[in-house]
Amino acid sequence: MMKSFAALAVAFALATGMIGTTIRLHAAPAGRAAAGKVTVTVDYKGSGTVDATHQVWVWLFDTPDIGPGSMPIAEMSVAKNGGAATFEVGTDRVWIAVAYDEKGVMSGNSPPAPGSPIGIYGSSVGAPEAVTPGAQGAVVLTFDDSIRMP
Repeated sequence: MMKSFAALAVAFALATGMIGTTIRLHAAPAGRAAAGKVTVTVDYKGSGTVDATHQVWVWLFDTPDIGPGSMPIAEMSVAKNGGAATFEVGTDRVWIAVAYDEKGVMSGNSPPAPGSPIGIYGSSVGAPEAVTPGAQGAVVLTFDDSIRMP
């Protein structure tokens, strides 16, 4: 699995079935409360339709260095454009990457198919922006077909 996500991570570095469901990713370390929720609302502006067979996959990372060797700490899919993925995280900050399953073949535990539309949450291409769980943890990630998985 690490090798397959390395490919996803490289793609994001180069390009630089649950709707609205809350999942617990991992327990916070002993003596430390969980950092809180992160909610990612997906706004796909590309040519495809987001539905049960062509979902948008959302990955959370614990580092802005989405590159070789980085692994997502959580994943979830959204089957409706404008839908939200809500994660309960135990870290102070996360970085977000998404991919549209244009071919209807993604499983989430592997990188997007070559040519799949991808995006990252950030202030500009090449500059992923951290999201702080809790009160500041609700974001909208808008992407289209302009950046694709190599």
